[in-house]
Amino acid sequence: MASTYQLLKQRIQYLTHGNYHGVSPNYLEKNGSQLFTTTASLFDSFTQLGNFDADLFNEGLKLYQQFDKRLSDRNYPSRFNCGSELAGFLYLHLHNYRPKVIVETGVANGITTNIIMAVLESTEGAILHSFDINPDTKNVYNGPGSWEFHHLEGDFKSDLSEKVKDIGEVDLWLHDSNHGFSWQSFEYKLAHEKLKSGGLLVSDDIDASTAWSTVVPHVFLNLSGVFDNRKFFGVAVKE
Repeated sequence: MASTYQLLKQRIQYLTHGNYHGVSPNYLEKNGSQLFTTTASLFDSFTQLGNFDADLFNEGLKLYQQFDKRLSDRNYPSRFNCGSELAGFLYLHLHNYRPKVIVETGVANGITTNIIMAVLESTEGAILHSFDINPDTKNVYNGPGSWEFHHLEGDFKSDLSEKVKDIGEVDLWLHDSNHGFSWQSFEYKLAHEKLKSGGLLVSDDIDASTAWSTVVPHVFLNLSGVFDNRKFFGVAVKE
């Protein structure tokens, strides 16, 4: 595990120079995103998310540590896992609003899948639809909650578009799959079509391409980003 000094050094370098494989925090801010260093500060500014409950957030972090230890490298290297801030955010937000229909793209080792299902198991009528191009990722969850795994094949864009047609309106859409510009642009637009008014788009790795800054501002409100150790995750609301 990296030392506090190493993490602090990494954060300073990141905020100063940006991500050489994507876009910098400066770029995100100049193009409409309000950036935060913690999930707590996001909640303080983003009133539509409700109140920040530190106990629930910390409970989510503990679950994240458990899932990270148990599931890492099951299907992909641990670098494919989400960060702790995103996990804590999802756990807290789901407890606050109890959404009934959630879409997740990109299962990988199943960290976010299990964080989400930890809440949905006690939410009557709630279901998570998860999509991945790797059929082996259906092995990440076997609990009692309503989880539908969808294997994407062939033309992935067409297949995802077809499969979500039968889902109906979505309360929350989580993007954590292909972080290239073409796919992110396509998926953000598809999420906008499927989300209900007031629904939430959550995207990991918003700094991986320019899509978050060039597509999302035109169709979503309240663009925000949170620094999550080595990357940013974003949150936006459908009008």
